[in-house]
Amino acid sequence: MWHKLLSLYQRIAAKRMFSRWHESYEFDVMDNHYSAADRVAQAAIRHIAASTRNGAKGFMEEPDIADIGIGTGLLAQQLQESLPCRITGLDFTDDMMTICAQKGVAELLIKCDAGRDHWPIQGATMDMVVSAGLFEYLTKPMAQHFLKEAVRVLQDDGILVFTYMPRDESGKAVELWRGHSGTFVVCSYTPKEMEEMLLKCGLKLLDHSAPFKGSLYEDGSSYDYRLIAVKRI
Repeated sequence: MWHKLLSLYQRIAAKRMFSRWHESYEFDVMDNHYSAADRVAQAAIRHIAASTRNGAKGFMEEPDIADIGIGTGLLAQQLQESLPCRITGLDFTDDMMTICAQKGVAELLIKCDAGRDHWPIQGATMDMVVSAGLFEYLTKPMAQHFLKEAVRVLQDDGILVFTYMPRDESGKAVELWRGHSGTFVVCSYTPKEMEEMLLKCGLKLLDHSAPFKGSLYEDGSSYDYRLIAVKRI
């Protein structure tokens, strides 16, 4: 019951926050040196290049990529500028998706709650799934749903790249965050916990980065991310 109530609160809070935040979102993330989209884009491009060189099954000259939590398209834009690809974007905030649509970085934009809904993507059709800055909004049941759907839509040898907020064993799994755009629950995971979830879904670990700064604020405060890349086997 606790997980259901927490997940319900999180969905309402996150939707409200991003609806309020959409107009200043890109300015704010630039001003605060937000790094998740950059790091996921760099890792995605690197793994696509390596898979193509190795002749991995399922990768083509124009890979099909699902950007989950596409927002205003910051990650998708970097991918489109770096390599020919076809991007399908999922998000659940209309205002953020409107900004993304104006950029024309995705062939298809779909409104979807990625932590709860069935992703309206045909199974085994994606070469890659990417997500930047989404997992801190996903409670454990929501994260498990995300991973199962990612496995379903990925082709054999397809790759998933995403960021999450790490914590040590003594840290709190959920904490309340308050900002100018709203309040939501921050969900964090120990590296061991995250790797165990991935293993249970049949995903092979390719890369698990050291912690890096997700944002750095004017007052000197910051938070950490870690990046994970895994392969569907």
